[in-house]
Amino acid sequence: LYGDGGGAGDPDVAREFAATRVGVIPDRFGQLLRRSLQQRLGAGGTQTTPRWDLIVSPNFAAEGLGVQPDGAATRVRYTATANWALNRVAPRETVANGFERTIDAYNIQPSQFFAADMSREAMERRLAEQLADEVVTRLAMRLRSLQAGAGPQLIAPVATPPAAPEPVLPVRPMGGASPGLGGDLEGGIGPGVGR
Repeated sequence: LYGDGGGAGDPDVAREFAATRVGVIPDRFGQLLRRSLQQRLGAGGTQTTPRWDLIVSPNFAAEGLGVQPDGAATRVRYTATANWALNRVAPRETVANGFERTIDAYNIQPSQFFAADMSREAMERRLAEQLADEVVTRLAMRLRSLQAGAGPQLIAPVATPPAAPEPVLPVRPMGGASPGLGGDLEGGIGPGVGR
């Protein structure tokens, strides 16, 4: 179960994996996740008539960490989640579903936008691979239980966790007094002019 392929060592599970069609997942992260799932399932390697449809709905929540005094984050943590469902092609029936979650992060270097973008892309690839591993492992367990005669095992889909609130920084009102400066601006600008 925990070897390469998440259960492909069992010939019965590997046969079912090869007969699993992974539905299209929108956006760039969806493309990465779909490709990772197809690679782990071995789908498309041989011309097998699909018996299963795997539908996956991923989501992200991001949280800024290491917030500096100016409000800029130096690290971003992503929580990627995926609700998934395994549907029998004929007769049409959902036989298993689940919810997987994984967490990863990347650093934001000051004035290094290209490096931060590359770090984010690498993190998204890692998240897609980790989610694919989790889904395929859970899928292997469910397929084994179905082969053993168990009925469909369904759970209620889990709601996407809300994004963490942005840190609130104190804001000084425009034109108001600055703390510790006596209330007036000096030097010919502002309300102190013409006293």
